[in-house]
Amino acid sequence: MGSINWDALGAIGDFVGSIGVLISLVYLAIQMRHSAAETRDASVQSVMQLAIQFRAESYSGELVDIRLKAARGEKLSQEERLKFEGYLSALFELNELAFVQYQKNKLDPEYFEAWERRTAAAMAVPAIQQFWHKTRTGYRSSFVHYIDGLVGEGA
Repeated sequence: MGSINWDALGAIGDFVGSIGVLISLVYLAIQMRHSAAETRDASVQSVMQLAIQFRAESYSGELVDIRLKAARGEKLSQEERLKFEGYLSALFELNELAFVQYQKNKLDPEYFEAWERRTAAAMAVPAIQQFWHKTRTGYRSSFVHYIDGLVGEGA
C-alpha cells in the first residue's frame, strides 16, 4: 500500500464540512420560514381574540344604548359621552394594533382587508369621526395617515 495523501484527505474533509454547512443553512432557512408562519398565525389569532372580546363587550349592557344614541346623532349625557369615548379609545387602540401587525407582515392580508372594511364603515359614523379628529394626535403618524385616508375615501 502507498502512503496516505494528507492533502487529498484534508480536501475531502473540507468538502464534507462545506456540505454539512450547506445542509445546516437550508435547515435554518426552513425553520425560519416555519417560525414566521407560526408568528403570523399567532398574531392573527391574538388580534381576532381581542376583536371578538371587544365586540362582545360592545354589544352588551348600557354601551349598546349609548352606541345607538351616538349612531342616531342624539345628544349624550356627560357620563354617556365619557363611556362612549372610552369605547372609541379602545376601538382605535385595537385598530392601531391590527394596523401595526399588518405593517410588520404579521397579519394575514385577507384578514386585514376585512378589518379595513369594518373600520371604514365605523369611520362613516359622524360621532366616531368627531372623536377621531379630536384625538388623532395621540396615535402613530402612519396610523393617522391610514385612518385619514379611510375617512377621505368614504367622503
